[in-house]
Amino acid sequence: MIDQPIFLVGAERSGTTLLRLMLDSHPEIAFAEEFEYAVELMGDDGSYPDMAAFERFLETNRMFSTSGFEFDASKPYPELIDGFLRSRQEAKAAPYVGATIHFGFAKALKIWPKAKLIHIIRDPRDVSPSCMAMGWAGNVWHGLDKWIEAEDEWAAVDNGLPEEQKLTVRYVDLVDDHTSTLASICRFIGVDYTSDMLSYSTETDYQEPRPGVARRWRGNLGDHDVQLIEARVGHRIEELGFEPSGLKPITVGPFRVSWLRWNDRWGKVKLRMQRFGLRLTLADLAARVLRNDDWQRSLRLRFNEIELIHRKKSWADESPLRTSR
Repeated sequence: MIDQPIFLVGAERSGTTLLRLMLDSHPEIAFAEEFEYAVELMGDDGSYPDMAAFERFLETNRMFSTSGFEFDASKPYPELIDGFLRSRQEAKAAPYVGATIHFGFAKALKIWPKAKLIHIIRDPRDVSPSCMAMGWAGNVWHGLDKWIEAEDEWAAVDNGLPEEQKLTVRYVDLVDDHTSTLASICRFIGVDYTSDMLSYSTETDYQEPRPGVARRWRGNLGDHDVQLIEARVGHRIEELGFEPSGLKPITVGPFRVSWLRWNDRWGKVKLRMQRFGLRLTLADLAARVLRNDDWQRSLRLRFNEIELIHRKKSWADESPLRTSR
């Protein structure tokens, strides 16, 4: 078993892909993409999933399908998922290996208790509209759901993790002063900083970080949306050191919360129809209602194909060292 893998944790749309590319571009670090599938079916107590169920789950998991990893039913669960990381490490011949885990990273510590966690955090006023753009939320209130889930999990993990196993990085610092920030991350891992960490921009759709992009909410969000976000997580914004907007606070009552929940569901349906089309969206609904597993499986595979078309290229097509294919 790998003794001390490195896991990049935090909410989706918080800069995890950017930082993962930087880490993977270091000659001594092999860093895989989203690895939630390795822990998603585990119990909160660390119990392992049924291997047959896990294999079926991986068959339609979009991230695993592009990973290049191979499922080996003869291996015990911990050795199997450890083997995923090890194969990535051996392909690059790197002394350090890691992966991104957006949720369930507390479970990863059940497998690798000495793992190092790099926690990246971004202003929720930037995360929320970004989640909406991805189709994961229908309004800014529920665009915070993933951020809240990740930060709640981190708070629980942070309390019991030794200082030498954890590091928190602010996205704003990564883009405003990436050299100093990456140097501190390298010291935490145990390697020297190298400018190679910025070489990803020559082979992916991701550019080098530019100062100012971490505060887009000021120009992109209307005042009311900012007030809604601050009504839900305003106390955390100040605790985490992000600058308050200065707008007048508002109260969101139970009726408004119920309306926002309905609005979120309808908004996601509309976005889903725009991306996948009415026919596939209705077919997916029918398959769920009828509980037709085979139909759901074929639809998920089709959805995966469409998602890959819309996804930014975060690897070099010709590189054998990238996880994705």
